[in-house]
Amino acid sequence: MNVKARNSRSAATKASESPEPIVINTRHPKSGLAISYRVTVDTVERAEVISEAGVSVGLVARLTIQASPRQRPVTIMASRLIGEGVWYSDAMTERGGRVHYSRGFGNRRGMPRRLLADLGDVLSIYAYDVPGLVEEAEPDRPLKLRKTKAKRKAKAAAKA
Repeated sequence: MNVKARNSRSAATKASESPEPIVINTRHPKSGLAISYRVTVDTVERAEVISEAGVSVGLVARLTIQASPRQRPVTIMASRLIGEGVWYSDAMTERGGRVHYSRGFGNRRGMPRRLLADLGDVLSIYAYDVPGLVEEAEPDRPLKLRKTKAKRKAKAAAKA
């Protein structure tokens, strides 16, 4: 499997900045339980994966969620492929190495796990904040990414 990712920020910038946590108050769709989460979004970037199932292109995000100060934070790897209207959780781990579940980027076979709508909204806002990353990332509307500069240069060279 080949993975290509375009970082949203340089490594030096990432090291100097510590992401600010956001408090999200939400209501779970099935139980109706109102709960607040402390969410820290680490990265939102473009990713392309070539596997035996084909080519998957979209956004990948890494975020940390903590429900209360007494609970351990969990790290979630989420993805949204081109044409999808919602974010899905690909992997969830705890500090110390405990893995709750792990699927590859963009793997939607079986029972894909949707993120809560409020968490998806936060990730979409972060995607809009990265210059030149997305064209359309509204909730419940198909994801559209902007073309990369390398592809534009290759097309211009081919025309010339």
